[in-house]
Amino acid sequence: MRPTLEVEGLKLVRSPAAQVSGAVLALVIPLAAAGMMWAARSGGDSPMALKVRPMIIGTGWAAYLGMLGELMSVAALLAIGVVLSWVVGREFTDRTVGSLLALPTPPWQTVVAKVAVTTVWALACGALSMLVALPLGLALGLGVPGIETVGSAAKLATILLLMTFLAMPLAWVSTRLRGYLSGISTLIGLIVVTQLVTIAGAGAWFPYAAPSMWAGMGGPEAAAVVTPLQLSLAIPVGLLGTWAAARRWQRSELV
Repeated sequence: MRPTLEVEGLKLVRSPAAQVSGAVLALVIPLAAAGMMWAARSGGDSPMALKVRPMIIGTGWAAYLGMLGELMSVAALLAIGVVLSWVVGREFTDRTVGSLLALPTPPWQTVVAKVAVTTVWALACGALSMLVALPLGLALGLGVPGIETVGSAAKLATILLLMTFLAMPLAWVSTRLRGYLSGISTLIGLIVVTQLVTIAGAGAWFPYAAPSMWAGMGGPEAAAVVTPLQLSLAIPVGLLGTWAAARRWQRSELV
């Protein structure tokens, strides 16, 4: 399994999809959160300031990391979903899946390794985003972060992990439909359905909506009603998606 993880990890870090998506998560999202915080704290009546202020929960570092969490709850699913769809689906699009099946490594281990290295990549991007957020917060005049920021940072990490689980079923979609474009199309469809379910008032029980609501995208009132049970639904969704992908790689005709 270790050689497979090393090969898949090397393929991932060299892929343009991972490089661009990683830059978005690690750099663009913290910058966007800082820009929104600056607009909200500027005291002006610009359209952006009026839209951003209701999204801010708390003050200081808690507010900034909370805003970062709100943006990450949307961007992470998009970025991780695109990367995982590419990592799995490109083997079919580039017609290299036959070569993988000829290796002594069981096929199910190959797709599990793809999911595993994508998960590590996503968590690494999240850690980098928090490192980037530190100097940006200081530049905003938030002062040196104290012990109270640990809870906000833990919430941000939890959101990123939940979104990683929610992206895992795309490995099965990209396998079943034999291509990364199918996975990306499904991802877009999931985002549309998530918006509709949230508007209908059932977002807290929909795994793809609950983390964003908990992050504060629907306001503090919506965040307060999301329970740990509702958030934890993302875990079986991810595990089931990974199991389904591994089972198809092991038992189906992939070539």
